[in-house]
Amino acid sequence: MSKVLTISIAAYNVEKYIENTLKSILIDDIEDLEILVEDDGGTDGTANIVKQYEKEYPDIVKLIHKENGGYGSTINKSIELARGKYFKQLDGDDWYNTENFKKILMVLRENDVDIVYSPIIEHKDGKNEERYIDYFEENINGIYNIEDIINKSKDALTMHTLLYKTEVLKKCKLKLLEKCFYTDTQYAMFPIASAKNILITHLPIYMYRIGLAEQSISVNSHRKHYKEHARVSMTMVEYYNMHEQNLDSNLKKYIFNYTKTYVANSIARFYMVVKPSQKCLNEIKEFDNRIMNENLLIYDAVGKHSKIVRILRKTKYNFFVYMVLSILKTISIKKEQK
Repeated sequence: MSKVLTISIAAYNVEKYIENTLKSILIDDIEDLEILVEDDGGTDGTANIVKQYEKEYPDIVKLIHKENGGYGSTINKSIELARGKYFKQLDGDDWYNTENFKKILMVLRENDVDIVYSPIIEHKDGKNEERYIDYFEENINGIYNIEDIINKSKDALTMHTLLYKTEVLKKCKLKLLEKCFYTDTQYAMFPIASAKNILITHLPIYMYRIGLAEQSISVNSHRKHYKEHARVSMTMVEYYNMHEQNLDSNLKKYIFNYTKTYVANSIARFYMVVKPSQKCLNEIKEFDNRIMNENLLIYDAVGKHSKIVRILRKTKYNFFVYMVLSILKTISIKKEQK
Protein backbone atom coordinates (compact mmCIF):
# COMPACT_ATOMS: atom_id res chain seq x y z
CA MET A 1 0.00 0.00 0.00
CA SER A 2 1.23 3.52 -0.79
CA LYS A 3 2.03 5.65 2.24
CA VAL A 4 0.35 8.95 2.92
CA LEU A 5 2.71 10.06 5.71
CA THR A 6 6.25 9.33 6.83
CA ILE A 7 7.06 10.21 10.44
CA SER A 8 10.74 10.55 11.25
CA ILE A 9 11.52 9.88 14.91
CA ALA A 10 14.92 10.95 16.21
CA ALA A 11 15.57 8.38 18.92
CA TYR A 12 18.91 8.95 20.63
CA ASN A 13 18.86 7.43 24.13
CA VAL A 14 15.14 7.94 24.77
CA GLU A 15 14.22 4.56 26.29
CA LYS A 16 12.30 6.39 29.02
CA TYR A 17 9.97 8.01 26.48
CA ILE A 18 9.95 6.07 23.20
CA GLU A 19 7.08 3.72 24.09
CA ASN A 20 4.78 6.65 24.86
CA THR A 21 5.92 8.33 21.63
CA LEU A 22 5.07 5.31 19.49
CA LYS A 23 1.77 4.56 21.22
CA SER A 24 0.58 8.08 20.50
CA ILE A 25 0.75 7.46 16.73
CA LEU A 26 0.07 3.72 16.41
CA ILE A 27 -3.66 4.13 16.04
CA ASP A 28 -6.26 2.09 14.14
CA ASP A 29 -6.35 2.44 10.36
CA ILE A 30 -2.66 3.25 9.84
CA GLU A 31 -1.77 0.99 6.93
CA ASP A 32 -0.77 4.09 4.94
CA LEU A 33 1.52 5.38 7.70
CA GLU A 34 5.31 4.92 7.74
CA ILE A 35 7.31 5.40 10.95
CA LEU A 36 11.09 5.63 10.62
CA VAL A 37 12.78 5.42 14.02
CA GLU A 38 16.34 6.69 13.72
CA ASP A 39 18.62 5.12 16.34
CA ASP A 40 21.39 7.71 16.08
CA GLY A 41 24.18 5.68 17.68
CA GLY A 42 22.34 5.35 20.99
CA THR A 43 23.72 3.38 23.93
CA ASP A 44 20.61 2.64 26.00
CA GLY A 45 17.68 0.26 25.46
CA THR A 46 15.76 2.39 22.96
CA ALA A 47 16.47 0.11 19.98
CA ASN A 48 15.32 -3.02 21.85
CA ILE A 49 11.96 -1.39 22.63
CA VAL A 50 11.50 -0.27 19.03
CA LYS A 51 12.31 -3.76 17.72
CA GLN A 52 9.22 -5.11 19.48
CA TYR A 53 7.04 -2.59 17.68
CA GLU A 54 8.81 -3.33 14.42
CA LYS A 55 7.80 -7.00 14.79
CA GLU A 56 4.21 -6.08 15.59
CA TYR A 57 3.91 -3.51 12.78
CA PRO A 58 6.33 -4.80 10.10
CA ASP A 59 5.11 -2.60 7.24
CA ILE A 60 4.73 0.51 9.38
CA VAL A 61 7.56 0.76 11.93
CA LYS A 62 11.13 0.57 10.73
CA LEU A 63 14.17 0.83 13.00
CA ILE A 64 17.19 2.43 11.34
CA HIS A 65 20.62 2.09 12.93
CA LYS A 66 23.21 4.72 12.08
CA GLU A 67 26.36 6.22 13.49
CA ASN A 68 25.78 9.27 15.65
CA GLY A 69 25.50 12.28 13.36
CA GLY A 70 23.25 14.58 15.34
CA TYR A 71 19.68 15.66 14.81
CA GLY A 72 20.16 16.89 11.26
CA SER A 73 21.47 13.52 10.16
CA THR A 74 18.30 11.76 11.32
CA ILE A 75 16.14 14.07 9.21
CA ASN A 76 18.46 13.75 6.22
CA LYS A 77 18.35 9.96 6.38
CA SER A 78 14.59 9.84 6.80
CA ILE A 79 13.98 12.12 3.81
CA GLU A 80 16.22 9.86 1.75
CA LEU A 81 14.18 6.77 2.74
CA ALA A 82 10.70 8.29 2.95
CA ARG A 83 7.91 6.59 1.00
CA GLY A 84 5.11 8.83 2.28
CA LYS A 85 3.50 11.58 0.25
CA TYR A 86 3.94 13.80 3.31
CA PHE A 87 6.69 14.04 5.91
CA LYS A 88 6.71 15.10 9.56
CA GLN A 89 9.24 14.78 12.35
CA LEU A 90 8.77 13.72 15.95
CA ASP A 91 11.42 13.79 18.65
CA GLY A 92 11.74 10.56 20.58
CA ASP A 93 10.94 12.24 23.89
CA ASP A 94 7.83 14.03 22.54
CA TRP A 95 4.49 12.67 21.32
CA TYR A 96 1.42 13.53 19.26
CA ASN A 97 -2.07 14.30 20.47
CA THR A 98 -3.62 11.06 19.23
CA GLU A 99 -7.14 12.32 18.54
CA ASN A 100 -5.94 15.33 16.57
CA PHE A 101 -3.41 13.17 14.75
CA LYS A 102 -6.26 10.96 13.51
CA LYS A 103 -8.01 14.05 12.14
CA ILE A 104 -4.87 15.32 10.43
CA LEU A 105 -4.36 11.94 8.75
CA MET A 106 -7.84 12.26 7.27
CA VAL A 107 -6.97 15.76 6.07
CA LEU A 108 -3.83 14.42 4.35
CA ARG A 109 -5.79 11.66 2.65
CA GLU A 110 -8.30 14.16 1.25
CA ASN A 111 -6.05 17.08 0.24
CA ASP A 112 -3.05 17.87 -1.91
CA VAL A 113 -1.01 20.74 -0.44
CA ASP A 114 2.66 21.56 0.00
CA ILE A 115 2.60 22.35 3.73
CA VAL A 116 0.22 21.63 6.60
CA TYR A 117 0.46 23.89 9.64
CA SER A 118 -0.83 22.98 13.10
CA PRO A 119 -0.32 24.54 16.56
CA ILE A 120 1.69 22.86 19.29
CA ILE A 121 1.31 22.26 23.01
CA GLU A 122 4.32 22.75 25.27
CA HIS A 123 4.31 20.28 28.15
CA LYS A 124 6.54 21.16 31.10
CA ASP A 125 8.23 17.97 32.28
CA GLY A 126 7.65 17.13 35.94
CA LYS A 127 4.82 19.65 36.26
CA ASN A 128 1.17 19.60 35.26
CA GLU A 129 1.61 22.67 33.06
CA GLU A 130 0.79 22.98 29.36
CA ARG A 131 0.84 25.94 27.00
CA TYR A 132 -1.03 26.14 23.70
CA ILE A 133 0.97 27.92 20.98
CA ASP A 134 -0.72 29.00 17.75
CA TYR A 135 1.01 31.34 15.29
CA PHE A 136 -2.15 32.16 13.31
CA GLU A 137 -5.44 33.75 14.33
CA GLU A 138 -8.44 31.41 14.53
CA ASN A 139 -10.12 33.06 11.55
CA ILE A 140 -7.18 32.06 9.33
CA ASN A 141 -8.18 28.54 8.46
CA GLY A 142 -7.94 26.47 5.26
CA ILE A 143 -5.70 26.50 2.19
CA TYR A 144 -3.79 29.66 1.27
CA ASN A 145 -1.12 30.73 -1.16
CA ILE A 146 2.16 30.93 0.79
CA GLU A 147 2.90 34.42 -0.49
CA ASP A 148 -0.50 35.70 0.63
CA ILE A 149 -0.50 34.33 4.18
CA ILE A 150 3.07 33.83 5.42
CA ASN A 151 3.43 37.28 7.03
CA LYS A 152 0.14 36.86 8.88
CA SER A 153 1.95 34.49 11.26
CA LYS A 154 2.58 35.99 14.70
CA ASP A 155 6.16 34.71 14.67
CA ALA A 156 8.47 32.55 12.58
CA LEU A 157 7.00 29.08 12.18
CA THR A 158 8.87 26.34 14.03
CA MET A 159 9.75 22.80 13.03
CA HIS A 160 7.12 21.25 15.26
CA THR A 161 4.26 23.17 13.62
CA LEU A 162 5.08 22.08 10.06
CA LEU A 163 4.27 19.04 7.98
CA TYR A 164 5.69 19.04 4.43
CA LYS A 165 4.90 17.27 1.22
CA THR A 166 7.96 15.04 0.79
CA GLU A 167 8.33 16.23 -2.78
CA VAL A 168 8.88 19.79 -1.49
CA LEU A 169 11.72 18.66 0.77
CA LYS A 170 13.37 16.85 -2.12
CA LYS A 171 12.76 19.69 -4.54
CA CYS A 172 14.59 22.19 -2.33
CA LYS A 173 17.34 19.59 -1.79
CA LEU A 174 17.04 20.00 1.96
CA LYS A 175 20.14 18.75 3.75
CA LEU A 176 20.54 19.81 7.34
CA LEU A 177 23.89 20.33 9.00
CA GLU A 178 25.11 17.20 10.75
CA LYS A 179 26.82 16.95 14.12
CA CYS A 180 25.26 20.30 14.90
CA PHE A 181 22.48 21.46 17.23
CA TYR A 182 19.65 23.86 16.28
CA THR A 183 19.20 22.56 12.73
CA ASP A 184 15.44 22.58 13.36
CA THR A 185 15.55 26.19 12.17
CA GLN A 186 16.93 25.15 8.79
CA TYR A 187 14.13 22.59 8.53
CA ALA A 188 11.51 25.21 9.38
CA MET A 189 12.79 27.91 7.02
CA PHE A 190 14.50 26.50 3.94
CA PRO A 191 11.66 24.43 2.36
CA ILE A 192 9.08 27.22 2.58
CA ALA A 193 10.54 29.00 -0.47
CA SER A 194 9.86 25.84 -2.54
CA ALA A 195 6.21 25.58 -1.48
CA LYS A 196 3.23 27.16 -3.22
CA ASN A 197 0.45 26.67 -0.70
CA ILE A 198 -0.23 25.89 2.93
CA LEU A 199 -3.16 24.35 4.78
CA ILE A 200 -3.65 26.05 8.13
CA THR A 201 -5.41 24.10 10.86
CA HIS A 202 -5.93 24.84 14.53
CA LEU A 203 -5.63 21.23 15.67
CA PRO A 204 -2.61 20.93 17.97
CA ILE A 205 -0.81 17.70 17.09
CA TYR A 206 2.66 18.07 18.50
CA MET A 207 3.16 17.66 22.25
CA TYR A 208 6.51 19.29 22.92
CA ARG A 209 8.18 18.25 26.16
CA ILE A 210 10.25 21.02 27.77
CA GLY A 211 12.21 21.27 31.01
CA LEU A 212 14.61 18.37 30.41
CA ALA A 213 18.16 19.17 31.54
CA GLU A 214 19.72 17.72 28.39
CA GLN A 215 17.49 19.64 25.97
CA SER A 216 18.98 22.00 23.41
CA ILE A 217 16.94 24.88 24.88
CA SER A 218 18.50 24.55 28.36
CA VAL A 219 21.14 27.02 29.62
CA ASN A 220 23.71 24.23 29.88
CA SER A 221 23.10 23.31 26.26
CA HIS A 222 23.29 26.98 25.22
CA ARG A 223 26.73 27.16 26.79
CA LYS A 224 27.94 23.94 25.28
CA HIS A 225 26.66 24.53 21.74
CA TYR A 226 26.66 28.30 21.25
CA LYS A 227 29.08 28.09 18.32
CA GLU A 228 26.67 25.77 16.53
CA HIS A 229 23.95 28.39 16.82
CA ALA A 230 26.27 30.82 15.03
CA ARG A 231 27.03 28.16 12.45
CA VAL A 232 23.32 27.72 11.68
CA SER A 233 22.95 31.51 11.54
CA MET A 234 25.51 31.74 8.77
CA THR A 235 23.68 29.12 6.69
CA MET A 236 20.52 31.21 7.01
CA VAL A 237 22.28 34.36 5.81
CA GLU A 238 23.80 32.40 2.93
CA TYR A 239 20.38 30.97 2.08
CA TYR A 240 18.81 34.42 2.00
CA ASN A 241 21.62 35.77 -0.18
CA MET A 242 21.22 32.89 -2.60
CA HIS A 243 17.43 33.12 -2.96
CA GLU A 244 16.44 36.75 -2.37
CA GLN A 245 16.30 37.60 -6.08
CA ASN A 246 13.81 34.80 -6.76
CA LEU A 247 11.50 35.34 -3.80
CA ASP A 248 8.15 37.12 -3.97
CA SER A 249 7.96 40.18 -1.74
CA ASN A 250 6.08 38.76 1.25
CA LEU A 251 8.11 35.55 1.36
CA LYS A 252 11.31 37.56 1.02
CA LYS A 253 10.26 39.72 3.97
CA TYR A 254 9.40 36.64 6.04
CA ILE A 255 12.75 34.93 5.43
CA PHE A 256 14.65 38.19 5.99
CA ASN A 257 12.93 38.72 9.35
CA TYR A 258 13.40 35.08 10.32
CA THR A 259 17.13 35.36 9.59
CA LYS A 260 17.53 38.72 11.32
CA THR A 261 15.84 37.49 14.49
CA TYR A 262 17.84 34.26 14.59
CA VAL A 263 21.17 36.04 14.11
CA ALA A 264 20.29 38.57 16.82
CA ASN A 265 19.32 35.71 19.13
CA SER A 266 22.67 34.02 18.49
CA ILE A 267 24.47 36.99 20.01
CA ALA A 268 21.96 38.33 22.53
CA ARG A 269 21.02 34.95 24.01
CA PHE A 270 23.43 32.15 23.19
CA TYR A 271 26.72 34.01 23.41
CA MET A 272 25.50 35.87 26.49
CA VAL A 273 25.15 32.75 28.67
CA VAL A 274 28.73 31.63 28.07
CA LYS A 275 31.06 32.47 30.96
CA PRO A 276 32.36 35.98 30.11
CA SER A 277 35.87 36.01 28.69
CA GLN A 278 37.89 38.04 26.23
CA LYS A 279 37.96 34.98 23.97
CA CYS A 280 34.17 34.82 23.84
CA LEU A 281 33.90 38.57 23.25
CA ASN A 282 36.33 38.27 20.34
CA GLU A 283 34.18 35.46 18.91
CA ILE A 284 31.08 37.67 19.13
CA LYS A 285 32.86 40.50 17.34
CA GLU A 286 34.16 38.15 14.65
CA PHE A 287 30.70 36.65 14.14
CA ASP A 288 29.10 40.09 13.94
CA ASN A 289 31.70 41.18 11.39
CA ARG A 290 30.97 38.10 9.29
CA ILE A 291 27.31 39.05 9.18
CA MET A 292 28.24 42.58 8.13
CA ASN A 293 30.45 41.27 5.33
CA GLU A 294 27.80 38.77 4.12
CA ASN A 295 24.79 41.08 4.13
CA LEU A 296 24.80 44.68 5.35
CA LEU A 297 21.00 44.92 5.41
CA ILE A 298 20.72 41.94 7.74
CA TYR A 299 23.56 43.35 9.85
CA ASP A 300 21.72 46.67 10.27
CA ALA A 301 18.42 44.91 11.00
CA VAL A 302 20.06 42.79 13.71
CA GLY A 303 21.22 45.94 15.47
CA LYS A 304 17.75 47.49 15.31
CA HIS A 305 16.18 44.27 16.59
CA SER A 306 18.44 43.66 19.59
CA LYS A 307 19.29 46.15 22.32
CA ILE A 308 22.18 43.98 23.48
CA VAL A 309 23.72 43.98 20.00
CA ARG A 310 23.27 47.77 19.72
CA ILE A 311 25.00 48.33 23.06
CA LEU A 312 27.90 46.03 22.17
CA ARG A 313 28.45 47.81 18.87
CA LYS A 314 28.03 51.29 20.33
CA THR A 315 30.57 50.60 23.08
CA LYS A 316 32.91 48.97 20.55
CA TYR A 317 32.64 45.63 22.34
CA ASN A 318 33.84 46.98 25.69
CA PHE A 319 34.64 44.03 27.95
CA PHE A 320 33.08 45.45 31.13
CA VAL A 321 29.82 46.29 29.32
CA TYR A 322 29.74 42.85 27.73
CA MET A 323 30.33 41.15 31.10
CA VAL A 324 27.44 43.03 32.74
CA LEU A 325 25.12 42.23 29.82
CA SER A 326 26.14 38.58 29.99
CA ILE A 327 25.43 38.28 33.72
CA LEU A 328 22.05 40.00 33.44
CA LYS A 329 20.97 37.93 30.44
CA THR A 330 22.00 34.66 32.10
CA ILE A 331 19.94 35.50 35.19
CA SER A 332 16.98 36.39 32.99
CA ILE A 333 17.11 33.13 30.99
CA LYS A 334 17.43 30.99 34.12
CA LYS A 335 14.32 32.63 35.57
CA GLU A 336 12.50 32.14 32.29
CA GLN A 337 13.28 28.41 32.26
CA LYS A 338 12.20 27.69 35.85
